Amino acid sequence: MISLNAVLLILTSTVFCPVKSDDTLTALRFGTTSSDYIRFNFDMSPFRSSLTICTWVKRVSTANSNPIIFNYWANSVHEILMSAIGTYNRVVTDDVLDSSNQYFTTPANNWFHYCLNWARSTNMIQIFVDGQLVRTGQTSSSNWRDLYSSGELWFNRLQNSVSSQYVFGGELYMFNIFSVVLSAESIKKIADGGLCFPLDEFSDSRILKWEDILTKSRTGSVTEVTVMDTSNAKCLRRKMESLIVKLARTQRELETVSNRLNRTELQLEAANERVNITVEELATAKSNLSSTTEELATTKRNLSRTQEDLGTCSTTLTDTKEELAESRRYSNITKWDILYTSPYHNKILTQELIERLKSNWDVLSTFVGVNMTDTIVEHFRKHDVEKGDCDLEISDIFDMIDELVEDKTVKISRVFIRGLIRHFRENHGNQPCEGQETDREIS
Repeated sequence: MISLNAVLLILTSTVFCPVKSDDTLTALRFGTTSSDYIRFNFDMSPFRSSLTICTWVKRVSTANSNPIIFNYWANSVHEILMSAIGTYNRVVTDDVLDSSNQYFTTPANNWFHYCLNWARSTNMIQIFVDGQLVRTGQTSSSNWRDLYSSGELWFNRLQNSVSSQYVFGGELYMFNIFSVVLSAESIKKIADGGLCFPLDEFSDSRILKWEDILTKSRTGSVTEVTVMDTSNAKCLRRKMESLIVKLARTQRELETVSNRLNRTELQLEAANERVNITVEELATAKSNLSSTTEELATTKRNLSRTQEDLGTCSTTLTDTKEELAESRRYSNITKWDILYTSPYHNKILTQELIERLKSNWDVLSTFVGVNMTDTIVEHFRKHDVEKGDCDLEISDIFDMIDELVEDKTVKISRVFIRGLIRHFRENHGNQPCEGQETDREIS
């Protein structure tokens, strides 16, 4: 919590009337020789197109004919001149307001307010004394230009002259340069306000400040002096009025900041709650993700097993299909299917065919004791024709012999084999093909 005393201390330090530690207003008293001055470089670019120079002046010495308060030396010319009695008052080196005759009179040993302004847009120079316009002039067309922006600022003398006639030798207070042309009303307001008038409302345009000039290096006799004691009721009243205004403004700003801080605190609490909720949700989501990962792993294992089972089932299904196909092939066979074969189907049944049919069935007596395998059955189905193919029949003989040899339940003799060959010859009506040996069958 900032105390009222602390606030007052801060505000007191920002009042535009510069004060020393004993709470007195600080002015500068210059010596009466050309060796007593202040000089420093300053960036004058903010004043290229307009300016207002205001200061409080006290003439102490009246012996010098052309007392120079301020000289801005740039580009080897007197770019700005201000004299305490109006003999030299120049901007952009123009001498329109110069005169050997004083254009205005100023009191000696008393403070007076002195302002000079200039605008590039109008090329007009004006001089105010104690808030009153005393002289106006337009610069010559040869000087219609911007102010030089780089040079030296001199106080109490001309830059290029050591003549005592140009030495001011008096006191200055609140010398300020503004970057705009202050209105006549503003200048009068400052002058009427006295030496302690606050310049808060002109702070944006007050570029070169008296407070900064007080910190610059001094040459010769340049001393700080007390303008007046703050017990002076008028100055103290103005000072307190300024402090009260600033205090009220600061209090409002503090209230605004406090309200913002309270809102920010509430927002932080709400944000913290949201963060906590989000952390919990993230923890839950992480747990769910872990569970899902485990479930996915389990599902993957189950899927792998299912795929293995499907593979087994597929193999079993294929075998079952084959068995079913085999079963269907034989399920509808009857003893009458022989009539679908070529010797009988769509032919007139004769006694000869009947006898032949009997003869065919009698042939089976040759195979008594033989396992009726697919090879033997297929032989009868495929080659029981009126005229066979010798190559196929001989090859069938070999196949049948090989299969019978593998069947350990059958006793194969030379007689059986000869009977088998005889079956082919008698029932298929053909002889072994030319060039084929039959020794294999009987060997």
